[in-house]
Amino acid sequence: MNFPLAFGRSRESTASARLRDARIEWLLGTHPVTAEMLVSIGLFPTRAKALKRLRRLAARQRIRLVGSVGRKCGRPEHVFCRFRPKGNDLRHEVELTELCLRLDAARILRGPHATDRQIRPDAEVWINGQLYYLELDRGTMSYAQIVGRFRLYAGFPHFVLWVCAGAERRDGLRARAERIRTCALFTTFAEAVSSPHAAVWLDYQGGTAVLPREGEDPWDTGGR
Repeated sequence: MNFPLAFGRSRESTASARLRDARIEWLLGTHPVTAEMLVSIGLFPTRAKALKRLRRLAARQRIRLVGSVGRKCGRPEHVFCRFRPKGNDLRHEVELTELCLRLDAARILRGPHATDRQIRPDAEVWINGQLYYLELDRGTMSYAQIVGRFRLYAGFPHFVLWVCAGAERRDGLRARAERIRTCALFTTFAEAVSSPHAAVWLDYQGGTAVLPREGEDPWDTGGR
């Protein structure tokens, strides 16, 4: 008597799991993630369950384990992806994912999917049809190296979002950004992860700006 009902639930559960796996593979096609990140966006109730599924998908070669990072107190976290992230700083890539997951955007490209081979931004973000280039600066490059990056953006037709390790670094970059004063906005990593669409962005002169959300009317500023 109960078998048809149980069978129906099993089919529903299987379909749900397959859909979740498809979402994971789609996400990891662009972003390196940790198990904790999948919990934060609601794909799993606990880190343990997320990690178990990620390991299962890796064993089936549908995704790959690309390393581990230590971001918070406690043990390092395994990082999974469907491609080999660029560079040797995996923590940078994971923090970039953390930031991208907070953005309300129509499309985000990064890594091998980014289209600009000359500038090579950390990510390309589309919001309401407007293209933004995203640069995550963890303070590992010298100011001279950053100014070299600025030269690539001279005369750039889109906004460049510079997310910096802290307020001192943010202001240090702003002070050297005269060449890109018309297209650059700056904030800190903590502010961007907390409220990327709030008035946390500073221009070259110190004025504040708000990053719009996808689908938001750009003329409806809500008094801002």
